Amino acid sequence: MVSPLYKLWLGLRSTVFWILFLPVMLISATVLSLLFFLPLNLRIAVIRFWIAYSLFCLRITCGLNYSVEGLENIPKQGFIVMSKHSSTWETIAIQRFFRPLIWVVKRELTWIPFFGWALKAMNVIALNRGTGRKAINQLIKESQNHMDRGRILMLFPEGTRVMPMQRKPFKMGGAIVSQRTGYAVLPIAHNAGEFWPRHSWIKWPGTIRVVIGKPIEPEGKTPEEIVGEVGNWIVSECEKISDESQLRRIGVL
Repeated sequence: MVSPLYKLWLGLRSTVFWILFLPVMLISATVLSLLFFLPLNLRIAVIRFWIAYSLFCLRITCGLNYSVEGLENIPKQGFIVMSKHSSTWETIAIQRFFRPLIWVVKRELTWIPFFGWALKAMNVIALNRGTGRKAINQLIKESQNHMDRGRILMLFPEGTRVMPMQRKPFKMGGAIVSQRTGYAVLPIAHNAGEFWPRHSWIKWPGTIRVVIGKPIEPEGKTPEEIVGEVGNWIVSECEKISDESQLRRIGVL
């Protein structure tokens, strides 16, 4: 049982984090928007500064750190990252482990002032998901072009943040891209949602565990088989690294 005073303390610490985080995020997004015409490496440098700053703020204000296993599994270039999505944390931190990433986002996100402009500056693949097969064809074509140039495709196959201990079917888009282009899928499991839960102001102190799996090759597999293999590995690994005491604190157990 967590005392109300301790929760108040955690809430105050999280407030300090947002005070430090939000202005720098807006400044970084504005700078990225203005630098859209400069070489990609310079734009990536802005992103990497923002990531390092954000994770530093999390550590000093909320006592939230992370550890990573499986860095040796990362291919040299051109692959598809499929990650568990349970928190805002991974949208910030995963970019620290890979460069350069190309994100797949809903087209509507690029309309948001500052944030959306920054996404455009990073050459995201912006999909109108209501167009069905047309969106899939766009995803395959643009993903192939980016990965052929050595970039890394980033996808959250669940499509939205999912609470710990819950499961949502993985979407097929990334698996179709893998099967059609021949590029491997690199699965990522983590327990960030146990420390920075969805829709929660409080960020709990502790160490988020991130596990990078071995690449899953698409050769001889259907998209259904690929997404099934990715999903089973992520779910199984998330269960292994789950922090039971933290699940109790956030009320999941």
